[in-house]
Amino acid sequence: MNIISNNYTKVLKEMIFNKFSDNLKKIFNKINNTNKVFNYIDLLSNLDESLCNIAKDSLITIFETIDKSYSNSLERKNKYYIKAHHPRTILTIFGEITFYRTFYSNKNNKGSFCYLDRFLGLKKNDYFDPYIKATIVEYSANNSIPTVCNMINELIGNRIKLSNKIKYLNRQTVRNIILDSKISNPEPKLLNTPETLYIIADEKWVHTQNNDNQNVMVKSIVTFDGVDEKPRRKLKNKKIFAGFKGNKFLDNALDYLYYSYDLENVKNIFVMGDGAKWIKSLVPHFKYSKDTNVIFALDKFHFRQAIHHICLNKNIENIMEDYIINDCKALFSELCDTLITTFPHREETINNKKEYILNNWKYILNLYNFSLSCPMESQISHNLAYLLTSRPKGYSLKMLDKILNIRLLFKNNENIKLLYLNNFNNNLIINYKKDTLNLDIYNKYHKFDYSYQKKIYNPKGTQFFYGHGF
Repeated sequence: MNIISNNYTKVLKEMIFNKFSDNLKKIFNKINNTNKVFNYIDLLSNLDESLCNIAKDSLITIFETIDKSYSNSLERKNKYYIKAHHPRTILTIFGEITFYRTFYSNKNNKGSFCYLDRFLGLKKNDYFDPYIKATIVEYSANNSIPTVCNMINELIGNRIKLSNKIKYLNRQTVRNIILDSKISNPEPKLLNTPETLYIIADEKWVHTQNNDNQNVMVKSIVTFDGVDEKPRRKLKNKKIFAGFKGNKFLDNALDYLYYSYDLENVKNIFVMGDGAKWIKSLVPHFKYSKDTNVIFALDKFHFRQAIHHICLNKNIENIMEDYIINDCKALFSELCDTLITTFPHREETINNKKEYILNNWKYILNLYNFSLSCPMESQISHNLAYLLTSRPKGYSLKMLDKILNIRLLFKNNENIKLLYLNNFNNNLIINYKKDTLNLDIYNKYHKFDYSYQKKIYNPKGTQFFYGHGF
């Protein structure tokens, strides 16, 4: 089908010439003789406005040409009657456009449809075009909703403008678009298998709304297989997981490791954290085979923080750390008792931190015996706290789930726009595969096979099984 008519190039050239000619006349009619910089701004602004108008007029012409071409095609004449012509207004990145398209009825079953909407993958009665929605979702990964709203409003239409621009979106609209978003799952990449893998974990408490004023604990796991020292210290093949509903985030981490590495050749897996029960309970989940050593170690930050709270003196802290590293438990306890005798008003703090260190004694030794380092505090700050808790705000549980998922995609360097558009016309979450991506995803009548099931490792036994969790 010849979608674009042969004379469209000529029409486009005339359109561009007329737009630029009109805007140049405007510029020279309002030449500023006092402050010359406004001549420059006017030139840029009018050029920008001309380009936006050309883009909008071109889109309208192309859309209506596609519609007319199908209307005149043999396929349409054989299968469908023309039912009606209706205008449709959508908001694009260039501004608002209105175009006409044709509705058809089937000659056999009288069902109706709009070919142009289906061809472009535009949802019924949707004012915002897919690219604007994808950009909103992408921006929300690293910005608050009010900031996203302002950024998108500034992006739409001509960008060079000294007066206030039209505000097409408000915060509630942005929030609704994020809540309605469905994003494809990225496929895991096969990585070179090292002898050692590292798992670090921590949690962050997040304020919520409409949840009886309760805070929610968001648990996070970061996996990596080494550290690059140059040009700056960086975790190799870092992957971030987080969640607050059950163990889904743990299932995702186990799936990722299973599909990305040859786990039979991994000899050691180190799990590190602050000693919380849920973090220690991760250890058996990563026991992929009887030959895999899974070792827990306390992170250095909380270990040294406990020593500092006990001693409050740098010299004494160094002595106490030396006792612990050299496994002198009796000397450590004796020093704690001496500090309690000297500072009786600090007895409760010293005893609490003393018990914390004694309960994690062997895990502290693991930290030094295996020369480990746990950068989880910086990870939890950059990955979660930056967006979720750095400003006084609260999320509904549904919004928190959406924002958390988008944030993880961003921090894992995934293409959020592409994943969103890949899933744009599907109610179910589908996997993104480069070799299968095509325009059929925009056809709501296209049949997808959702019957696949993931092969997930069962930590309670040695076999593998099919399903969606433990």
